Amino acid sequence: MAVYTIESVNSNCKVEIATSSLFEMMACLRKCYILSGRIDCEPYLPTVRFDDFFKKNEKLIKKFYGRYEYGAQLAEFLVGISAPHTFNNLMEYINNVSKYEFLYYLFGRYISREEVEFLLNNSTSPLDDIRNKITSLGGLINPEQLEFAEHYNQFFAELVYLWKSFYKHCYFDLESKLGSLWDIANKRLAKDLKHLGIEKVVRKLLYDYKVPEQFPNKETKLIKFYPSYFVSPKFILIWGFGELHIIYDLKHYINENDIYFEENKVNILNYDQNKINHVSDIAKSLSEVVRIKILLFIANEEKIKSQEIADKLNITPATVSRHLSLLKQSNLIFEHKENGYNIYEINEKEIERYCSILKDMLGIKND
Repeated sequence: MAVYTIESVNSNCKVEIATSSLFEMMACLRKCYILSGRIDCEPYLPTVRFDDFFKKNEKLIKKFYGRYEYGAQLAEFLVGISAPHTFNNLMEYINNVSKYEFLYYLFGRYISREEVEFLLNNSTSPLDDIRNKITSLGGLINPEQLEFAEHYNQFFAELVYLWKSFYKHCYFDLESKLGSLWDIANKRLAKDLKHLGIEKVVRKLLYDYKVPEQFPNKETKLIKFYPSYFVSPKFILIWGFGELHIIYDLKHYINENDIYFEENKVNILNYDQNKINHVSDIAKSLSEVVRIKILLFIANEEKIKSQEIADKLNITPATVSRHLSLLKQSNLIFEHKENGYNIYEINEKEIERYCSILKDMLGIKND
């Protein structure tokens, strides 16, 4: 899994606008984890009982959508499924997919299916060799991806059970309702592409988040956009073989007011959508216990370094770096260089603004 943006697109690049019920389902599962199954408390959603599903499957939801970085690696797997992205097509695909093909996607497509198979069957230390190979190619692999490979049959069976159960008990009732929102968002996206151009649109959908410059824009052959109501924290990008798939937050284009569903119609409520989006984005950034701990360290220990945070939490520096990136993305912390090290501090004004907006929305008077 690699995350990039673009500065320009070559003349051979094709741009497509599509929908994917499967990308949305994965995002919805992640949201179910973040909200502990309380999705149905949102007034603009149809009444679906996510809480019962969460209570019955909490361990599996946390295992696959709490530990994986926003489900991005699992979303990568969907790239191999031919259109249309329906649940039946997903089930047909996983009934025939080989272990090595699934791991090929799960590992971010850095090494081929054949190489995955060779290393797992012939190496004396296959997981170490896979990690070293991907790292040598400039890629990143998380411990949980390797754990999946180590316990493949068990983990794959659990994941498929989770997908089937979630679709049956929760997502099936939402699927048809979400279609109208995807269509509205994509139509407005198409207008933006026509009037603003690809560069400005991509930056808008990425919330102007500055990402590495390594994206080989001259090699880009396809950029494909998919709207999502549930995507968190803000977007998912999947790149490989000259293709960039962007699962974007459709609230960029459902932006007049907050919405709720009534049968197949979209209705409007009079809320300040910009404030709701701001509070929601900050809340997503604060949804992980690890990130709360990181904020506490930064707030209480002057000039703390990322390696020191990693040591305190007993996690890898790469994991700390990803969490710090999300906190910076939400403007909750500042970063500056000092004696060759990155030093972090709390953005007190942004946190005060977040608390003030939330209290104002809920009708709570400021002291």
